[in-house]
Amino acid sequence: WLRANRAEALLKAAHVLGLAEWLVYLLTGVPAAEASLAAETLLLDVATGDWADDVVGELGVSSSLLPPVCRAGAVVGSLLPSMAAEVGLTAGTPVILAGADTQCALLAVGCSEPGMVGIVAGSTLPVQLVTSRPWVDTRARVWTAPHVRAGRWVLEANAGAAGDVVEWFADALYPEATRPVAHLLAEAGLAAPGAGGVFSSFGAAIMNARELSFPVGTLALSHMDEGALGTRRARLARGLIEGMAYAIRANVEQLRAIPQGATDAGSNVAGEEQSPGAGSVDPVPREDAQHEVDGEIFMVGGLTRSSVWRTVVAEVMGVPVRSTIGGQVSALGAALMAGAAVGLRAGREMGTVELRTEHLVPEAGRSIAYCRLYHDWRRLGEVRAPADELVAEMAVQDLLARTPAATEKRVSAPALRILATADIDESSREALSALGTLTYAPYRETLRLLTGDDLVEALQGYDVFITEVDLVEAEALRRLPQLRVLATCRGQAVNVDVEACTALGIPVLFTPGRNAGAVADLSLAFMLALRRRLKDADAFLRLSGGEEGDMGRMGRAHAELRGRELWGSTVGLVGLGAVGREVAKRLRPFGATLLVADPHVTLEQAALVDAELVSLTELLARSDVVSLHAAVTTETRGLLGATELAQMKEGAVLINTARAALVDEAALVAALESGHLGGAAVDVFETEPPSSHHPLLALPNVLATPHQGGNTVEVAVHQGSLVVADLARMARGEAPLNILNPESLVSFDWRRERHAAGLPEPDVEAGRTPSVTDLRTPVTSAGSENNVAADLGEGEGGGGLRAQMQRVLERFLDRAGSDPALLEFATGRDLTTQYTVT
Repeated sequence: WLRANRAEALLKAAHVLGLAEWLVYLLTGVPAAEASLAAETLLLDVATGDWADDVVGELGVSSSLLPPVCRAGAVVGSLLPSMAAEVGLTAGTPVILAGADTQCALLAVGCSEPGMVGIVAGSTLPVQLVTSRPWVDTRARVWTAPHVRAGRWVLEANAGAAGDVVEWFADALYPEATRPVAHLLAEAGLAAPGAGGVFSSFGAAIMNARELSFPVGTLALSHMDEGALGTRRARLARGLIEGMAYAIRANVEQLRAIPQGATDAGSNVAGEEQSPGAGSVDPVPREDAQHEVDGEIFMVGGLTRSSVWRTVVAEVMGVPVRSTIGGQVSALGAALMAGAAVGLRAGREMGTVELRTEHLVPEAGRSIAYCRLYHDWRRLGEVRAPADELVAEMAVQDLLARTPAATEKRVSAPALRILATADIDESSREALSALGTLTYAPYRETLRLLTGDDLVEALQGYDVFITEVDLVEAEALRRLPQLRVLATCRGQAVNVDVEACTALGIPVLFTPGRNAGAVADLSLAFMLALRRRLKDADAFLRLSGGEEGDMGRMGRAHAELRGRELWGSTVGLVGLGAVGREVAKRLRPFGATLLVADPHVTLEQAALVDAELVSLTELLARSDVVSLHAAVTTETRGLLGATELAQMKEGAVLINTARAALVDEAALVAALESGHLGGAAVDVFETEPPSSHHPLLALPNVLATPHQGGNTVEVAVHQGSLVVADLARMARGEAPLNILNPESLVSFDWRRERHAAGLPEPDVEAGRTPSVTDLRTPVTSAGSENNVAADLGEGEGGGGLRAQMQRVLERFLDRAGSDPALLEFATGRDLTTQYTVT
């Protein structure tokens, strides 16, 4: 590529280095290549251990440009002072060449003598045979490379992308598991050998380096063998693992067949004087071939943490397997070589380091059974090969069709100046600092709410503003020409004039679902507390007069406080937005029946959360628990009144962590006092916070909290990560995912002046001016449509009730702001005054 595209650069080059060689050069200033890694360039003469001049010459370059090839374990130089601080070591520390990570790992476990076979069970499945001579496969199905130990070589195959495939299937089969790979491997251990007739070729390949193909796989099974319902996933999991073990065995057989009767690469090409059958492996072994694999097998890698994986491999191979249990084995092997290089193990032959290992001898009967199964798997692979080629071709075509075409990216950002007053976690703050300069002044600590002139003053010189409660109005935005992006840590940007931002070309990012998990947690806590009568149980123990060990009192508790489980109950979710979906997810393990009422949800969307889509009337009639998760709209305001509450089951409970306007509070009080409802839990009220004399708070079967649904430490993490991800995308010149006004991106440019259209007039009458909260509930009157301002008409000065109230408040604040006593008190202080208007 350099010769064709940058010939002048190639002419000036002193050295041509790969990544590993570049790192060595950075550390020492010495150009050097290690033999086992150099072999991976296909430019190395594996017999001599030096560059193959004829092959290198075909590239149009001289071997003199390539670094000298050294054996693993050589001291290549000393750590440069300029790099010592970077790696945390002392300048002059010897730098030793290690080698290929697979060989270092197997060296650590003792797999370094000729005839030994090693397996690295990680993302892929390298399989290596150590040899005393550089055998070469004449069919070019496997690789030959120098070993990290002098006088040894390896034949290497790869049995497939096992680890990657295990992760893919684990995520698909166990989406709710916190450790899906461990779950899959554990469940595979519950199925019998043979996996009930399930055969898999996913992540399982017989190496053919001459014809590398796109990785595909098949599952062969019959649904007619139903088995127990709980064993189906276990059989799939075991079939997957067994297929990978079969591929390991096939590759070991292939490697061991190559050196038989062959001469080495140093004198002739392997295979020129082979005995019949030498250097190859039968496509399908004999069915009675029970001893094709001889000798102990060594195995390392992440999959060896699973005892199921270790056992299946040993039983399929039919020989003992010595494996490590844990990771970092490559590093241990490299450390072993480094120690030997500087004499820390002087006088001792290179061997193993202390590792936690297991020597597993397979059960003879199971290994015999696996011989037949292995033969069947190989036969299936032969007839499947043409189909796999077609599947690979179709998979590549589909992948290319789904790959977006290259498009011209937007201009990336310079170093950004960011002001964040929202609550953001430390990790997100570090990520924001990487984009430029961050000023973090969270409102929870400063106790300040920015608006008007204060907002303009605070944002001078900033490119990005991350807010949560500050009031961002059109006039302030007009006076901030440098502001490029605004991010509001809200699900609904009620505190920002989004229309004005759009007119001024300012993208508005937001954080949908930032507190959905928190609100869902509280909803579930309410359900459990009401069903198990936790409030009453807690109060019972606090009653005066209780004596320690009073079993009669304990009997009364068991009689009076008997609760109900969520298992077997019916829970109705009114609304299936972000919070509703999170509640549904949390309810699944409890074994409850889920109902959903939401006019904007389809049957399929409800099915995705294991819920049945029904009408609101049916939901109320069937549910033991009704939980509200709907937004307040014209249609949903007063959704549950006296009529709807009467339709609920006798003794059912109501949860409201959404908005108070969804429920007629007076009707709810009546339903609770009458005993029709068994209880209620509310996190929201018509006026917040409510008076301590609120009727709901006087009822013993009501749990109440002061709008705590989204008040968790973790919300800062959620909203911070969402904002950081989108700002990072925009900084790279990509479009953000969560944006309220995507039309603003049409003319967006970090480095040029903002596009500015005419600012819209603030819509005071409609209540669409920025607000700290969306909890305001308009005053209602019988027969009205909640339009009090329209009923009152225009007052003196025009503008209706809202405009009049705004003028009154402005005059009040002007007087308060000029009060001498207040001014004297505020001198030298950062003072914020708060007023409650009733």
